Amino acid sequence: MKNIIHVISMKRGLGGVQQSFLSYYKYASKHSTFKQYIFSNHAISKKYGHFKNFFSIKKNFFVFIKYLVSKKYIIHFHNKLSSKKVFYLLKFLPSSNIIFHEHGAAWNVKTQQQLNIYKANAKLAKKIIINSIATKQILIKRFKIKKNKLKLAYYGFKDPNIKKKNMNKINTKVGFIGRLESVKGAHSLIEAANLLKDESIVFLIAGDGHLEKDLKKLSKKNDKIKFIGNVLNPLKFIKKLDILVVPSIREPLGIVNIEAGLCKVPVIATNIDGIPEVITNKYSGILLNPTKKISLKQQQDQPPLTDIVINPNSYKLTEPKQLDSKILSNSILFLSKNKRLRLRYGLQLYQHVKKRFSIENYFKEIEEIYKKF
Repeated sequence: MKNIIHVISMKRGLGGVQQSFLSYYKYASKHSTFKQYIFSNHAISKKYGHFKNFFSIKKNFFVFIKYLVSKKYIIHFHNKLSSKKVFYLLKFLPSSNIIFHEHGAAWNVKTQQQLNIYKANAKLAKKIIINSIATKQILIKRFKIKKNKLKLAYYGFKDPNIKKKNMNKINTKVGFIGRLESVKGAHSLIEAANLLKDESIVFLIAGDGHLEKDLKKLSKKNDKIKFIGNVLNPLKFIKKLDILVVPSIREPLGIVNIEAGLCKVPVIATNIDGIPEVITNKYSGILLNPTKKISLKQQQDQPPLTDIVINPNSYKLTEPKQLDSKILSNSILFLSKNKRLRLRYGLQLYQHVKKRFSIENYFKEIEEIYKKF
């Protein structure tokens, strides 16, 4: 029986990739037939709990190399297909039991060198796990990766059994949670909020990032917009909302949409990439087509703005765009005035998420992949 070595970055803290992984790791630690280890250059904060078998690659580099070349270990790289360091490491070391898990890094590949590294790493993989059909399409169409090397495994989360709160209140809370970067589209939500004159709607922005100062400047004349910084528990934040807005310019899947489902909160989101694999338009939320050129200027020190996205209707590669703030504001106003519809959308999203994105299903899919090595 082989052991599993997970290689995953913790540089950004607990983002969507890290949350989905730790959800899996906690479950797998109790149920997997494989012994599992985590290697990372960045430590997990103690406030997130203690994780057994967690090691720093820097401090345990030669131990990691031993595992890499051993036939007794499966090396499971998370979001490392475009990594130059991994490319050189695998180029000079004999390793065969390699899995790459694509969580969304494919959207950030821009240069020819990055493209070449991505393809070279992909060739060395026995299997590439993908998180959505949109990810499958971009790997096939942009990187020319063969279908038989790809395996879809939707993320899985434990049902927190959150009860729906009392909806008889004065204000409608509309929220955003995520990195304050161009690709997340928070500026579109703030522009939409500035167009709304309804005093009963308040906006809560959770997260931080390179664009925080710019976004606060954009909203400085609107006292209905509140920035609350990072939140430790996304579910605790989302469950207090009436509507979650996900105005992303690109989104391989969007774990935040799944989290909204777990909280029975309806979503207004961009109809792009993998978002429709979670949200069904006019059934569990509202999907809006992006039609406007991206208005926010790219800063040099922030993560790259993607060159391409997947059209979820045709699965064609297309130019990224942002939401029309006027259309978004109208959708927010419409849903804010329809409490029963919000309740129905939220419940139907919960039912879909509970079925498709259960931790039991996700664990089973990953376990079956390991067993084939």
